[in-house]
Amino acid sequence: MKIVKTKLNYVNSYSLFDTNTLTIGEIVPFDILIKKENDYIIIIEAGTLLSKNLYDKLKKHDGLYIAKKDEEKQILSCESLKYYIRHNRDNHAKRIQLLYDVNSQLFDIYLSNKDNKINLECVELIVKSIIYILKYDEIFIKNTMPYFINDNMLKNHSLHVAIYALSLGNALKFNEGQLLKLGIAGLLHDVGFKKIDADIINRESQLDSAEIAIIQKHVQYSVDIIKQNHIHDPYILDAVMHHHERYDGNGYPNNLTKGEISDFASILAICDVFDALTNNRPHRKHYSSFNALKMMMRDSEMVNRFNQNYLHLSLKLL
Repeated sequence: MKIVKTKLNYVNSYSLFDTNTLTIGEIVPFDILIKKENDYIIIIEAGTLLSKNLYDKLKKHDGLYIAKKDEEKQILSCESLKYYIRHNRDNHAKRIQLLYDVNSQLFDIYLSNKDNKINLECVELIVKSIIYILKYDEIFIKNTMPYFINDNMLKNHSLHVAIYALSLGNALKFNEGQLLKLGIAGLLHDVGFKKIDADIINRESQLDSAEIAIIQKHVQYSVDIIKQNHIHDPYILDAVMHHHERYDGNGYPNNLTKGEISDFASILAICDVFDALTNNRPHRKHYSSFNALKMMMRDSEMVNRFNQNYLHLSLKLL
């Protein structure tokens, strides 16, 4: 612990800080200060790894302070995510866990409220955090996939699809605006499953034609819910509506063919199926990443369904 620099005595700019909110072994995402005479002095800089020894030293101080502007950083949230990501940018396991935690907050609130309200500001902040990681980590997917959670939960599948889609969009040199729209579409592409009976979604046995028709309604439900939340961007809506269309015309809901499917929808189609194949489902175990892409490229039932250029580029990213 050392004095880093002094701060002017703006008494109304600082608040007392409780060390019990800190966790040993974590990065501190804000400056911690002490008051000495007429100055506030930084003794812990933002980005410092909190060791037990350092924590014990902090506990000995009677008065610790934090800038009021940094108070929101004490708790991981949509608003503070960017600071936690920035200070854990090289810790692959930690940064994906941060994304999982905030994304869980987003989806848990959405799934529990009857009005289908989505925190769009949070959606944007999650997507921007992923884009930030992509811009400095050239092998983001390789570094991140080992820490993906393998389950069938909507919130985790949605995050995975957004990450895969943004990685592919970044490799295709999409600009920031395009990436933001693609990421939003990826994160929200399946929100309509909230309106589908969970017994049908989690059925281990084969679904009958009527149940399949119910499942397929989720794309329209998703678009309806997104519009209800005042998203009317045609690129986002099209990607969500058509992420189950297939190049051979055997997709849904409109049986579109190769030339009729947008780039965004084509990307989400690949990412959605890839994540489904690489995660456990009620009726089967997961496939390896390589075998999943191999199936999508060569399986007789899949070979003509996806954009082959995007598939091969996806393989290069793994």
